[in-house]
Amino acid sequence: MTETLSSFPRIVAVTGAAGFIGRRVVARLAQAGVKTLALDRVPDPGGWPSGVAYRQVDLDREMPAFAGDWLLVHLAWSLDRGNADAQQESLRTFARLLGQRGLTGVVGLGSAEEYGELEGRLREDMAPGVKLSAYGQAKHAAGRALEVWARGAGRQAVWLRPFVVYGPGQGGNMAIPYALRCARERTPGDFSEGLQFRDFVHVDDVAAGIAAAALGLPDVKPAFSVCNLGRGEPVRLRDVLERMAVQTNAQELFRFGARPMRPDEPQEQYADSSAAADRFGWRARISWEQGIDALCQETVP
Repeated sequence: MTETLSSFPRIVAVTGAAGFIGRRVVARLAQAGVKTLALDRVPDPGGWPSGVAYRQVDLDREMPAFAGDWLLVHLAWSLDRGNADAQQESLRTFARLLGQRGLTGVVGLGSAEEYGELEGRLREDMAPGVKLSAYGQAKHAAGRALEVWARGAGRQAVWLRPFVVYGPGQGGNMAIPYALRCARERTPGDFSEGLQFRDFVHVDDVAAGIAAAALGLPDVKPAFSVCNLGRGEPVRLRDVLERMAVQTNAQELFRFGARPMRPDEPQEQYADSSAAADRFGWRARISWEQGIDALCQETVP
């Protein structure tokens, strides 16, 4: 979509740029010829493509300033999902960014956790669930704030809701990176029965969706829209973990039923991603089997 770059602002700023999703988004924007400023709180990790400048900044304490127009791709957010204070601080930081001068458009990253306990095929126009996590509550509030900003300022904005993202380089204690860590370190892994169905979407597909939304932002109508990012395919978690166990020779390490299901956890959630296809031509390309097999091969020899 490089033909739209003439209508782009001078620079695109990507927050959380050194993270799991961020580095991939920055790479795609640079490949499209976009002048990109990568922002993160960690020291410069290096290895950025041509056309990318890096700035170490803690957005909770310091706001970037721009001389001209700029577009924001906001990925930075606290991963301490259960910490309400940390989630509210991330929300306040996002609100301050929306008040910065010269901001012409925003691509913000929400979450499927905004749907809470809702079941089945989830559409963007569904009301949020009643029992939201602290993370889901803060993300939903951020999406609403972005909508108010876009409509009030007459600017373009897209709020993206990825479902269960996985891929190389992922940290944390979600099921897939936890299972890989157990397989790599040859330590037991405790899981629930894994009977819940989820929509697993590869990080490269998610990064492609974020970049496509940014590249198409000047032409997006209406001013504000919400788009799911998922494969639209419910897959049983147990099937994913068992495939990983076989691929990594960890059948004896994975202990199913050792943990209870989380209270109020929905049995099935998967995305209706037709809005992303309609607005900026995005569809997930990597099947869960392809993604898991490649991930296991890279992680465990």
